[in-house]
Amino acid sequence: MRMTCVVAMAFGLVAGITPTHAGTNERNGAGSKGSAPPRVEAVEVTGATAVRLDGDFGEAVWTRAVPITDFVQRDPKEGAPPSFTSEARVAYDTSYVYVAVRAFDGEPGRIVGIRTRRDSASPSDWIRVVIDSYHDHRTAYEFAVNPAGVKQDRYWFADGSSDQSWDAVWDVTVSRDAEGWKAEFRIPFSQLRFETGKRDTFGFAVIREIGRLNETSSWPLIAKSRTGFVSQLGELGGLQLAGGLKRLEVVPYGVAQVGTQPTESGNPFDKSPDPGGSVGADIKYALTPGLTMTATINPDFGQVEADPAVVNLTAFETFYPERRPFFVESSGNLRFDLDCNDGACTGLFYSRRIGRQPHGSPDVPAGSFASVPLQTTIIGAAKLTGRVGAFSIGALNAVTAEEQASVSFGSRSAAETVEPLTNYALVQAKREWANQSSLGFMLTSTARRITPDVEYLPSTATTGGVNWDWRLKDPRYSVTGYWSGSSVQGGAEAIDALQQSPVHYFQRPDAEHLEYDPTATSMNGHAGMVGFQKIGGQKVRFSFAGTYKTPGFDVNDVGYVRRADAIQQSSWVQFRWDTPTKRYRSVRLNLNQWAGWNFGGDTRFTGANVNAHVTLLSNWSAGAGFNVEGAGIDDRSTRGGPSMLSKRGANVWYYVESDSRKAVNGGWMGFYFRDETGSTAWRADPQFEWRPTSFLALSLGVGFEQMDEDTQWVDNIELGSTTHYVFGRIRQTTVGLPVRVNYTITPTLSVQIYAEPFVSAGAYSDFKELVRPRATPFASQFDAAAYAGNPDFNYQSFRSTNVLRWEFKPGSAVFVVWQQGREDVSETGRFRFRQDVGGLFGIPANNVFLVKFSYWLNL
Repeated sequence: MRMTCVVAMAFGLVAGITPTHAGTNERNGAGSKGSAPPRVEAVEVTGATAVRLDGDFGEAVWTRAVPITDFVQRDPKEGAPPSFTSEARVAYDTSYVYVAVRAFDGEPGRIVGIRTRRDSASPSDWIRVVIDSYHDHRTAYEFAVNPAGVKQDRYWFADGSSDQSWDAVWDVTVSRDAEGWKAEFRIPFSQLRFETGKRDTFGFAVIREIGRLNETSSWPLIAKSRTGFVSQLGELGGLQLAGGLKRLEVVPYGVAQVGTQPTESGNPFDKSPDPGGSVGADIKYALTPGLTMTATINPDFGQVEADPAVVNLTAFETFYPERRPFFVESSGNLRFDLDCNDGACTGLFYSRRIGRQPHGSPDVPAGSFASVPLQTTIIGAAKLTGRVGAFSIGALNAVTAEEQASVSFGSRSAAETVEPLTNYALVQAKREWANQSSLGFMLTSTARRITPDVEYLPSTATTGGVNWDWRLKDPRYSVTGYWSGSSVQGGAEAIDALQQSPVHYFQRPDAEHLEYDPTATSMNGHAGMVGFQKIGGQKVRFSFAGTYKTPGFDVNDVGYVRRADAIQQSSWVQFRWDTPTKRYRSVRLNLNQWAGWNFGGDTRFTGANVNAHVTLLSNWSAGAGFNVEGAGIDDRSTRGGPSMLSKRGANVWYYVESDSRKAVNGGWMGFYFRDETGSTAWRADPQFEWRPTSFLALSLGVGFEQMDEDTQWVDNIELGSTTHYVFGRIRQTTVGLPVRVNYTITPTLSVQIYAEPFVSAGAYSDFKELVRPRATPFASQFDAAAYAGNPDFNYQSFRSTNVLRWEFKPGSAVFVVWQQGREDVSETGRFRFRQDVGGLFGIPANNVFLVKFSYWLNL
């Protein structure tokens, strides 16, 4: 639907075009450009003296350590003295680095420590330790704790991007007294990566956040007005590391599970309850101090939250973010972005292709039954990430099993392959310079063992490309871009299906610039982008970019691209006011403009947007924007038929968010869209959170959307040699009610509940046929049509994931999980809230109960 594109642009351009990379050669956050970074010397723990992790700082080593005291405010008043002082000291021995931080507070009774599950964000006080162990001013490891003892860790890469899924094995204790609170960190060197022979100096910073004041201070100053993050760290010196470190970590696991589901009379594949189990292992091995190999054997991701339900009426594939820990961790070393929208990017590698739902489905005659695997089994996967000299390195290889569906024909049965044995591989390397410029490349490969059952799939697919971020003399300015090529090989059936997919639609009758060849056995293409950006500065930032993808460009075997045959241009200018006044903390004003064409010269779209955002002193925030979009040529609405004229339209969107520090908080987001024919859509997304105690949080969201679209594609009907392209008016109502409950018994023992009832109903009327493509005005393209089908639908879904997690020792955990799914669809377009939502729990349920045990070994 065209509305979907408009809405995506509206929310995607809230903050304008976000640069993929950010960096600077201004490494001293407290001084002037080019001056030496501030430095602290670590004290060695000698003799029989040991650091006891008790939060007391009673060991003699802490009296010998020189304290860091010159913290500087980062937010809200950059460069100002902090409201309360802080002290930090650093010590080390052969295995650990120790950091002791005292956070003084004049009102210790108001210190905020919200108890949540590990890695969860909360408006608490926080102490964060950041270590650039490779000392490359690009990558770093962050370890954080709040006064309730909740731990967070993350991996920083590309100077300003972070991977919050990274989990290390480390310890910290906290304590409170009449002067404030303390945190004592013990971080194993085995969890850090550094260059052999250069172990004497690390990059280093300590950051303190005061929740009730919404204030952040740091040593040294990590200025928000400058580009980059890691490049602004200070230095930790005095380290004299000798001897070898433990290199091997093994986490074996075992899973026992049982599933229940509704059974069908006579179906030999139905079994309820259906018990099962598996074993596997995750392995990490430090090939060098800076390069780590991570592998997984027969992985299980049963504890991962289910994807939300959606109803997709477009021609394009739904994109789901990756949630599986193995693929999320260190994903920053495996990125080659092609398309980015407000920081959400897709590109040459989309890890959800690995272990995906099988491509095929068997032909099941009437009266027969079939059993089809829900996911493809990952036999094993391994990845290599880290640094070698001035290069950041990433490589991955994964093998997925051949999957077969079983079909029962009375007393006989047969097996049909629905997914072939497949190998996925990629390698990436990026050369990085001291001024934060970079030049990288990526190669990917997908290879399938094709059998007669799956000849509709390509046998091989290869992609590759180079990308760059080149800083000018003033590092606030950069020239960015990429070039990428793709080649897909296979039988004629596979390449024909690829040519006719929504990514390409080579068969379009009016696409004279395309060559549709049903006998082709390969498809090749390329894509590129070049942009000029100002990525730093206190008042003004901007980006101007142009991109293209040739009609034959395709990376979807192991990457993600929505469509090819595209040329686009975009501009973004942002005005910033970050210095707090008596009225606000910060203000943003963004101006955007965009346009797109296909390689046939058709203008696909044009548009512009203005939006503004403000954060008040009360910590409330709000924003709004207005989009206008001109008419163009839509070459996808007919699903492979002729292109049609699209409609002019406009929308307004807005949001309000309350102070998240309050026990009751929430927000409201919405939009309203209208086009030249009177088609409308509006959405409201109120969200509420209640924290009755520091260890319990309940949240409820309401996603309500109504759409009245007069030209929604319905069907392409073949009558003899003529194809009739049928559209209709759809009145669709969608309601989603996501609910979350987080109960944290201790920082290592928690219960998480997620559930979402979801209903979407659509009723069609006023059927029409496209008979005069591209005619003006818009409505003159159609004549009324008699349509005998019934495309109405009422889709109902309930999905829940309930997880008890106990980290009984660092790196080792027990999961107890209950997942439930209910789903039904009927041919009625009427939406009745009470009946539809209430009726969800009358739908037969599929349940999975599992227990997963994993144990961390450092060998």
